[in-house]
Amino acid sequence: MTQFSVLNLLAGFTAILAGTFFKPVRYPTNVMPDDIIVDFIVVGSGSTGSVVAGRLAEISEWDVLVLEAGGQPPAFAKVPFLHLGSEFPNSSYMNYYKMRPQKYSSQFAKNTGGLYRRGKVIGGSGTINQMMHHRGIPQDYENWAAQGNPGWDYKTVLKYFKKTEDYKGPLKSRDAPFRAFGGPIGVEKVAWKPPVCRVAIRAGEEMGLAEVDYNTDTTIGSAIFQLTTKNRERVTTADAFLLPGLRRRNLKLQINSQVIKIIMDAENRAIGVKYVHKNKVKRAFAKREVILSAGAGDSPKLLMLSGIGPKKHLETLGIESRVDLPGVGQNYQDHLVVRGISWTIHPNISSSIFERIGPGAMLNYFERRSGPLTSPVGICALYQLNVGNPQEPHIPDILITQENGLLGQDYGLFTLSPYKQSIHDYYRPIKGRDGFSMSPWLSRPKSVGTVTLMSKNPFDPPVLDHNALSHPDDFELMVKAAKASRRLGNAKIFRRALGAEPINKPIPDCAHFAFESDDYWRCFVRGWSGMGAHMCGTCKMAPDSDPMGVVTPRLKVRGVKNLRVIDASIMPSITSGHINAVTFMIGEKGADLIKEDYGKI
Repeated sequence: MTQFSVLNLLAGFTAILAGTFFKPVRYPTNVMPDDIIVDFIVVGSGSTGSVVAGRLAEISEWDVLVLEAGGQPPAFAKVPFLHLGSEFPNSSYMNYYKMRPQKYSSQFAKNTGGLYRRGKVIGGSGTINQMMHHRGIPQDYENWAAQGNPGWDYKTVLKYFKKTEDYKGPLKSRDAPFRAFGGPIGVEKVAWKPPVCRVAIRAGEEMGLAEVDYNTDTTIGSAIFQLTTKNRERVTTADAFLLPGLRRRNLKLQINSQVIKIIMDAENRAIGVKYVHKNKVKRAFAKREVILSAGAGDSPKLLMLSGIGPKKHLETLGIESRVDLPGVGQNYQDHLVVRGISWTIHPNISSSIFERIGPGAMLNYFERRSGPLTSPVGICALYQLNVGNPQEPHIPDILITQENGLLGQDYGLFTLSPYKQSIHDYYRPIKGRDGFSMSPWLSRPKSVGTVTLMSKNPFDPPVLDHNALSHPDDFELMVKAAKASRRLGNAKIFRRALGAEPINKPIPDCAHFAFESDDYWRCFVRGWSGMGAHMCGTCKMAPDSDPMGVVTPRLKVRGVKNLRVIDASIMPSITSGHINAVTFMIGEKGADLIKEDYGKI
């Protein structure tokens, strides 16, 4: 039996066990009539939409309808290790967006464009992601406020982060004011630690990076990742907000319903949406507001399909321009990550990837909620540090994740599949070997891209151009980040405890440069760089003075009445870490803004 067959068999077996040991969560759903009138329509049940819908439904006199393009989540989604498992049994849990070929990044990939995956299921990408809980740093939000967005400063947003959280973990007294308990979203540290993770904090200390809680105001340092789990099970905002809300009679959810257009009257007032359910076009009308929480790809797409966006782009595609908003789909930001900075460890140190997801590991998880299935694949620790801005040494400009596995450890079946043959040849001598990698992330990129329409067909995916590394400052910072990652992985504790050995053979595509020279690292960064799936910024929140602003600080779409966007697309600039927790906060604050506007707070 091939390794590919073994891996598929184990993944399938795990999914079957999940269905046996977990009672699948089934969200109460409705089938709407062809036309329905409610107070609020929420488009999307993802990490933000579920929060908004659940909070609005707390007002008993308001009728709220959620329209979700996907369906019920699979039972195995609860297992943290199987965040990638959604790609094994059923790709229908995903949306696949087309990415334009890139000039400055991803040069080692077979296709420098490729596909960008997002969740298409109740809970959205929160149902299939790695569950990283990362608020960013206080300066991120001070910067939002400084750009002309009052009410989005750190002190204000902190209360919304805390409102959502149920933290289960060690707590220093100085960190207590930043954490909260009893909220709807569980937050736990990574539970299972392979050998490389057990010494991760000591490696950071060798480099002068003390252990910190990165979800407080202390940001430079090392830490074990925090996850949105409770009792070692994934918790989504759909679990925490939408499901309890659906017990109320005033909240309704209809799945498999793709919204294709916002309905506006002659005065550019949003009065409802058109959507397709079971191959039939239906309409829902909102007496109060339409709220887009479809994500940073689909919210700008839906605006543009409705005639709200850059006039020239829309008219080129034959779409009537109703509101000329040039910022729609612009300001696309994402975190850049560089792979391939790796070390092997002694083969007797830990088990193979196949043993980690074998029957023993599965039963250990399902019976005791322990072992490797309690954590996302390969992730344990992170390091936040400053490598390029000595004027502000307390503000991190990069993040390094320690990944407890090697590209090629799975014999190249999945980890190497996107890459060119030269990369496969490079890893051939160490395929199947255990090891670890240090992957640097660009915390606050200056490069921005675009989201545009492929056509006026609402079922065509949007076209993404992240344009990563187009800004020279980003490029040079990532060269410094790569060198810092190399130094961190060379910490003495890794060699002493694990027999760690760096992979010192030059990448073939960069072998014409002196190994580990600046030019070598520039080539390396261009080749190994890719995106972190943290798309945001495409419906930018800004004051009226900013011509590229799409929503106001109260998240109302400019030039359109009764229409808001509340999701990651409103972020004026990306935050310094994984953005899922940020979308929770945006949902909490967005719901409060609506309640304030109607005198319900």
